[in-house]
Amino acid sequence: MYSCYSNAMIQTRVPTTPQGNKIEQIETALAKLITESSQRGFYGEAGLTLSVQDGRIQHIRVALERMIK
Repeated sequence: MYSCYSNAMIQTRVPTTPQGNKIEQIETALAKLITESSQRGFYGEAGLTLSVQDGRIQHIRVALERMIK
């Protein structure tokens, strides 16, 4: 039987979960928001919103609003 996956490929694959990937994305987005908004001279709002359905993270929304003084 022909398979497009070799045994070596199957053994080296790292199991990941979609939820785990979302958590990594959230952590990265939060770190970036903190870095950008904690600069001297920044006035405004920074937000990170998660859309969750049935206990699963569906969407991540990042917002950075600057006020001009």
